[in-house]
Amino acid sequence: MLTSAQLADALLAGKHSGFTVMPEREPLLDEVDVVTASDPACQPVADLTSVKPKHRPTGTVWAVLQDKNGNTGGSVVLSSFAPGEAKVWMSELNAALTTCKSFSASSQRGWSTPGTLAARQASGVGDESLSYSLTADEAPDKQQIMTVVRTGGSLAVYLTPSDGQRPPTALMKLQHEQLAAAG
Repeated sequence: MLTSAQLADALLAGKHSGFTVMPEREPLLDEVDVVTASDPACQPVADLTSVKPKHRPTGTVWAVLQDKNGNTGGSVVLSSFAPGEAKVWMSELNAALTTCKSFSASSQRGWSTPGTLAARQASGVGDESLSYSLTADEAPDKQQIMTVVRTGGSLAVYLTPSDGQRPPTALMKLQHEQLAAAG
């Protein structure tokens, strides 16, 4: 179980694999960012963007990902969990991706996201990984990719802009190695 300070030490910073990783100090989510899926079977996916997920992290840090053209919109979030929790969440995410093709979630902040979930090929990085796309009903030509990599009791969650691309495997592998070295 890593603390936020240990995760901060493990978080990549600077230029890596065509991206600039810029660690953030501000909280990632506000108290109103409680996200609820309309279908309870899809809640593990909604929890990835919720301030109150079922599996509560013991530490969390995050960074903005900026591409070589200076575009931002991507991020990586590192979270550590009590023993066994990260592995259980990965199992729940895999089950949700099998069950939930149509996805709708809403936040106490006031937004809602109806769309389509599609499992994608895993990155092959970490102890286990998964990847999926979310295509919003209002923008069917854009896909947001979420990739989750488990390293021991920690998760690295990569969110990319709606261009249909996930971060390079080399970047995720390097982050995995940093997390593994941290314990």
